Amino acid sequence: MKNWFYIAISFFLVSGTTFQSCKNDDEVDALEEQLKQKNALIKELEEEKNSLSDANKRLDETNKKLDQLLKKVGGDDSFDDIQDTSSVIVPTGNTYEHPGWESVAISGDYAYTMTAVFDLPAELRAKASADDLMAAFVGNECRSVEKAINGVFLLTVIGTGAETEDVTFRYWNAEDHSLYEALVTVPFTSDRIFGVVDSPKRFVCKQL
Repeated sequence: MKNWFYIAISFFLVSGTTFQSCKNDDEVDALEEQLKQKNALIKELEEEKNSLSDANKRLDETNKKLDQLLKKVGGDDSFDDIQDTSSVIVPTGNTYEHPGWESVAISGDYAYTMTAVFDLPAELRAKASADDLMAAFVGNECRSVEKAINGVFLLTVIGTGAETEDVTFRYWNAEDHSLYEALVTVPFTSDRIFGVVDSPKRFVCKQL
């Protein structure tokens, strides 16, 4: 009887050791699997970080090229050579009713555009209002007309791409019905950016 008892005890002890060993092996396997998943996640995050870094570098390069382009297309114009002084605005006393300017539409042969952005000289800013108008012309044909937004006129000038005459800009003041024309004209160039909202061209002009 004692022999069976000792055999039972021995079997229990061996089984317990084996069970504990199996349990430890399972825990080790689980930890190894978690470690693999963690390493894979770290690798994935590093790849995303490198990808974002490359994208930021490309964006910085693109912004630099855009700045250079804007300076090139918007900074070498004769408008910049004219000083903003009252002597260039010649009072005439002439008045003009609402001009009723209407621009051609972008369609058919008129499939190209360029952008021109102006702010007014000090003398005109003092009497400007929300009803003032600025327009662009090629010959006698109106190619854009806009009201000011936050004191800036942003004109999308429409063209055929085959213009032989320069673009002329005019400004009508709604308060005293005076009319002004820019002193300098600009050749129509498709996709050209002439002035930007943060740095508009000064509308140096003469009164008509």
